[in-house]
Amino acid sequence: MKDYVILAVMLISLPLLYIVILQWQKPYFEFEQNRNRKFFRTVPEIVTVFFSECAVLKIWYEYHADLLDGYLFGLLYTALVIMTIICMTDLWERIVPNRILLILLLFGFLETGFQGVKDIDVLIKMLPSMILGFLFCLISFGLVYLFSRGSLGSGDVKLSLLLGLILTGEYVVGTVFYGCLISALFSVFQLLRKKLTRKDEIPFVPFLYIGLIITYFVG
Repeated sequence: MKDYVILAVMLISLPLLYIVILQWQKPYFEFEQNRNRKFFRTVPEIVTVFFSECAVLKIWYEYHADLLDGYLFGLLYTALVIMTIICMTDLWERIVPNRILLILLLFGFLETGFQGVKDIDVLIKMLPSMILGFLFCLISFGLVYLFSRGSLGSGDVKLSLLLGLILTGEYVVGTVFYGCLISALFSVFQLLRKKLTRKDEIPFVPFLYIGLIITYFVG
């Protein structure tokens, strides 16, 4: 019974955290329409939060059972909440807010510190995968940033590095792979329809979010 109470809290907390953090970020938006935006009034927003809730169910049933997986569930949940929020800020404003990245960093440190106090052996088991995830994102996104001539923003790079640590190598590789694949397919499709040109930029985080959701479901 206790486990289902925790699940219910997680499901309820996700949209609440979404609203609270975005409300906190609103005054810093560039466009007035976004500063005055009402929540859950658009289809992309509703669909994004819906799939995030579905992903919570999936990772909870898979990872909540034991100590190691319970810690991983906490990290995956944190990444999911923040990615849900940044997905929308990137769609609305083409930005990855540093303020929200700091929240992801803070919660990641708190969860890791708590786990270290609770059971250091569990944390030690997770460290190699976290380091590999960070290095994967550092190399892949770092190289793309250097050679993309500004098409990949620094915010995307910072987000990827945090995801590499928090999602660990087990999940971040799939997230990046699916995100890049869907982004490429979308870009080609839009180019063929002449809705985009080679000089146009598209927000990358929504595709990274889709990659995250796919990875959560397929492993």
